Amino acid sequence: MSRFGDAAAVEAAAAALRVGSQAAERSRQEAARARPDTWTGAAADAYGSAVAKTLPESLRLADTLEAAAGTLSRYAAVQREAQSTYEQAQGDVDRAARALRSNPLDIPAALCIARAEFAAFGALGRLQEAASAAAEELRSAVGEEGDGRPWWDPFGWFNDPEDPDERVSDNILDDDAFDPDDVAQGSIGDCFMLSSIVSLLDTDEGDAFIRENVRWDPEKEGYWVTLYSNGEPEEVFVEYVFDNGAKQSDWDWWIFGADKPSIAALYEAAIRQEYGYDFIDGGVPAEAMEIITGHPVDVIENSNYSGLDSGQVDELREVLDDGGQVVISSPRSGDHQITVTDPDGNSREVDVVTSHSYVITRIDPDGSVWMRNPWGPGNSADGGGEFRVSAEDVEDLFWRATMTNVTE
Repeated sequence: MSRFGDAAAVEAAAAALRVGSQAAERSRQEAARARPDTWTGAAADAYGSAVAKTLPESLRLADTLEAAAGTLSRYAAVQREAQSTYEQAQGDVDRAARALRSNPLDIPAALCIARAEFAAFGALGRLQEAASAAAEELRSAVGEEGDGRPWWDPFGWFNDPEDPDERVSDNILDDDAFDPDDVAQGSIGDCFMLSSIVSLLDTDEGDAFIRENVRWDPEKEGYWVTLYSNGEPEEVFVEYVFDNGAKQSDWDWWIFGADKPSIAALYEAAIRQEYGYDFIDGGVPAEAMEIITGHPVDVIENSNYSGLDSGQVDELREVLDDGGQVVISSPRSGDHQITVTDPDGNSREVDVVTSHSYVITRIDPDGSVWMRNPWGPGNSADGGGEFRVSAEDVEDLFWRATMTNVTE
């Protein structure tokens, strides 16, 4: 068993408690319905007295078992999230360590290790806090006195991970918020959606589109986000965003974690509100792009998942030259390292994230493609920022492109 415990066993215990709660409730209902109208005398009186005493106890038992089941379910969710964060941090440390072995002066790699270790420490801390809170909730459920910790959840340890839980403020739409390099994906698997946001922020037309479709409401202290259903606008009010959602990051501060929710976090919350959490945690770029822009979306893909050919890349160039937005899909599996070029002309090795969506920013005449990873600045795969992928690697690895143009 790992240091995070066995989340599956905890969930199984929660399920067993719910079965017990349901059985107690059924027994209570059956006893409550048993009213022998023709039964009189001492026995009938004794039965009535017993029912009057036991029904409230049955109800308390059912409620206690249900409360305990809920506690265990929430704790198991924290276990899984903490373990996932810890394992991701371990992977980041391993990759950064390899980079440092190749170049001991690789400062970004050293900082990546520090940030990953901080994330791992935070995951263990959240698990410890959740375990303590769960123990207090279970004691309270069975009537034992705890240490005074309230039954409710003031610090958000047991918030439903599928519900937005961080209150918005009026500073999300500052000038830096519209920099595509400052959007950093959180732990939600929604690169397919964030790539559309970043692709919009990367063009003047898309930037203006976002500004028109997201606005602060000072009276209600929240944001109105315009989504589109079959091309028709629908305004969604957002008061809370995901604490583990997309952030606005900054190169000067990324070692300490992103400092506030980004514009993309508002879209995460709005889309979750309209379409459910399952939609944003893994999906198809075309669906997200249609919901965000309301414009027609075209998709180029190869059914055998082979890379795009030069003719298909030429089509993407035409869309970009017209001011459109394009995202591209990476291989579905495998371990891929490629050499890319930074805007300053330096070459470096990066990891291609599998089953991932990247933003295409421009395409050179030779077919090489400039792209950006929505994981954002300081990420463990490529470090963030814009980089150029050779035409050969595009044709070998990137198999689907999704595009629109908000000016049309």
